[in-house]
Amino acid sequence: MTRTLSIPDVVRRSLGLSFLVILWLCTTATFAQEPCKSKGEVRASYPELAKRMKIAGSVRLELMLDKGGAVRDVKVLGGNPVLVSAATEAVKHSKFENPEPCVITFDFKE
Repeated sequence: MTRTLSIPDVVRRSLGLSFLVILWLCTTATFAQEPCKSKGEVRASYPELAKRMKIAGSVRLELMLDKGGAVRDVKVLGGNPVLVSAATEAVKHSKFENPEPCVITFDFKE
């Protein structure tokens, strides 16, 4: 005997399956965990607006590098947008040793 599923049963099962697939994708995603090794000092200038507004904090960036160590792409992992722009500009003008994705953190303090 075959059982037909009602619409709510089908929706409930497909939502459950969707949740499991999303959970699996989130746990298997690869994120750069290695700290970046720069070929020189990477310094971000403290933005004037951040000084005036007394904004301090950390900025974490994930960098995608080309084979020569130049920054190909930057992904913001966290931080105040005013500080993020200064950190992003600093890494774009820097070279790094490892061509693998890596993470760099900037601490902005008054």
